[in-house]
Amino acid sequence: MDTDMTKSCEMDNLVGAYFGQDCDIFDPDCDFDNLLNEYLNTSPPFNLRMLLANIYEFEQEPEGLHIFDKRYNFDFAPDRWEMTSAQWLHAVKERVIGHLYAHGHSSELSKF
Repeated sequence: MDTDMTKSCEMDNLVGAYFGQDCDIFDPDCDFDNLLNEYLNTSPPFNLRMLLANIYEFEQEPEGLHIFDKRYNFDFAPDRWEMTSAQWLHAVKERVIGHLYAHGHSSELSKF
């Protein structure tokens, strides 16, 4: 995993735009499901697969959750939704995969 936090990734879009401090723009109650649905319904399959790649990196890296928490600690707190970082990432991953399949797309990542 590239730990350079100055490089942007798709997770930045999800966390910053949909789950950050301005999440009430998309849903006044900042409901997890509503926020994630908004992201899923407005993102092309390519972006969703890029998000999956980011999640897999965080999950597979021994320090991945620490890196995730450090990267987003000023913009986002999963405990707002009564989840740990690991639970939040898992929930997002499962929903992204389900959304891709439900819309006839693969969740398989490119080998390049």
